[in-house]
Amino acid sequence: RTALAPVLAAPGTLASRPLRRELLEFLLTHEHDPAVLDALLHTAGRRDDDEIRDLVHRTGRLLVRTPAGATRFDRGLVDMGRHVPGFAALMARWLADTPEDWAAVVGPSTRRMIENLAGVGVPA
Repeated sequence: RTALAPVLAAPGTLASRPLRRELLEFLLTHEHDPAVLDALLHTAGRRDDDEIRDLVHRTGRLLVRTPAGATRFDRGLVDMGRHVPGFAALMARWLADTPEDWAAVVGPSTRRMIENLAGVGVPA
């Protein structure tokens, strides 16, 4: 499942887009393994389409169900902010535009790190 999650989250990777979407939806509905969700997060953060925000947020909501998952989500966001061009700025914009959506999934230290990486302030 850990190897399959990035395939499902990457845009245009399977011949049948409706099937890929259905399998991804199944994974998001039933998956509990933090390693699988972390793999999904890292692929979702590299997308450049309209679905990136929803996919990152949904993955975060799944990961924060446990303390270890919440830590993994925060680390994943910071890692992508450091290594994926434009991700920190994108994340900062999401945090600023809809802070209530992200308050339960992004920890304060991660919020500050995103601010530093993006070079912009993010309301708490």
